Amino acid sequence: MRRWLLPALAAVLVLGAAGVFAYSRLNEPPLDPGPTRPAAADTVAVQRTDLVTSVTISGTLGFGPPTTLTGRKPGTLTWLPAVGTVVDRGDKLYAVDARPVPLLLGDTPLYRRLELGTPPGPDVRELIVNLRTLGYRNPGRADEFTESTQNAVKRWQKNSGLAETGALDAGDAVVLPGKVRIDSVTAQPGAPADAALFGYTSVERSVSAELDPQQVDVAVVVTGNRVTLVLADGTETAGTVAGVTTQAASGEGQPTQVANIAIDDQTAVPADSGPVQVRMVTETRSAVLAVPVTALLALGEGGYALQVVSGGRTSLLGVRTGMFAGELVEVSGDGLTEGMRVVRAS
Repeated sequence: MRRWLLPALAAVLVLGAAGVFAYSRLNEPPLDPGPTRPAAADTVAVQRTDLVTSVTISGTLGFGPPTTLTGRKPGTLTWLPAVGTVVDRGDKLYAVDARPVPLLLGDTPLYRRLELGTPPGPDVRELIVNLRTLGYRNPGRADEFTESTQNAVKRWQKNSGLAETGALDAGDAVVLPGKVRIDSVTAQPGAPADAALFGYTSVERSVSAELDPQQVDVAVVVTGNRVTLVLADGTETAGTVAGVTTQAASGEGQPTQVANIAIDDQTAVPADSGPVQVRMVTETRSAVLAVPVTALLALGEGGYALQVVSGGRTSLLGVRTGMFAGELVEVSGDGLTEGMRVVRAS
């Protein structure tokens, strides 16, 4: 019996010692982690930059607002172009008493009878330019209506189906700045020709965007301003404000202001109409000091300050705020310099 008694006694002693060790470890006080350090402040540098604010409004891709053409040649209306027709220099615009009224291009409308002996003027010059562009040789020189001009007018009248008089009355042709697209037809053949006939637009695509005064200050939408156009598929292209027009209200509503926007690259837009987002810059500030908006501290007595970090110390510096642009704000104040480190709230 003594052979197994000694090993058993040894096992009991080992187990007892382990229990005492475990008990003493469980009853020890927790280790002191030592003093904790506050997390380092998140700082950012005061930067000198350009700030830009913009607004995005909804627009529609089309051909711009139509202009109504009123006929000036007396007689009976015998032909009108179909909606969507593009009429270029020398083409028939409409017909009166079975005679075409062609389109000529220029800035000065016909306002008098042009014939041999007519005093020089810009309307004579434009007639000569049109005849030359249409391929008629020796139509005259400068702004004088000469025999050469008369002969060229006769040749053009013969080829156009007009009476070969060598003269041109104010209603015999229509002068417009460029070729046009027929937008709508308001008259009917058989009606008097010296009345409203149809609406026309430019042949180039453009964007019309209504200006909501609660969304954008109409005063900042100026002719010549550059804009960014975001198409329905997300692609972007550039445009220019061509003008702002007033559209009469329907019923008892208020008139609306509409920005007409020319598209720089006509190939960048689809052929059909559709919605477009117009992004307009409303204000720009160049080379100003700016910090993140989260760096501003509101003071109890009013105004704002920045928490400046320098040499391991922090201090408050009062600032004036200017333009807000996204996450940045323009700041100014005595002692504020570019590169200064300021605390930003996380």
